[in-house]
Amino acid sequence: MTATSSARSAPPTELSAADRLEIAELPAKFCHFSDYAEYERFSEVFTDDVVTELVGVGEYNGLAAQILHARDTGIWTAGHAWHVVTNMWIRPTPEGAAVHYYMLGMIRTGAGDSGRVNTTGRFVDHVVRTPGGWRIRRREFTMDRPATPPDLA
Repeated sequence: MTATSSARSAPPTELSAADRLEIAELPAKFCHFSDYAEYERFSEVFTDDVVTELVGVGEYNGLAAQILHARDTGIWTAGHAWHVVTNMWIRPTPEGAAVHYYMLGMIRTGAGDSGRVNTTGRFVDHVVRTPGGWRIRRREFTMDRPATPPDLA
């Protein structure tokens, strides 16, 4: 192992500006891919073994479960669901980084209705560096008003 490859595999104690930008784009990519039904691109956001925990409600385990849940959500909302993330804070961890942010989930409830906030809460994404770039390995979503999605009922 060379000094360069050893440095790349060591856990970051600080994150470069390039790392922070790539990490910050993960939640944004998820929102775009989910809201525009580009589910096949979730591998650009998540590791294959990703776990998404809806705190106090249940879990989605693995990339295929993330894709299925997003597709199901698109069906339940007739394709009228949008995610908005804000107040992002990225901090290095021994494994990679933790991304803290707020999420507003909006849906349109009828043909003449505008979007309304339906779900709000706090996310923490635990990200790791992979050969393909930074990816979310674990996601924790603490909803302000916990609700069980139909696929976890």
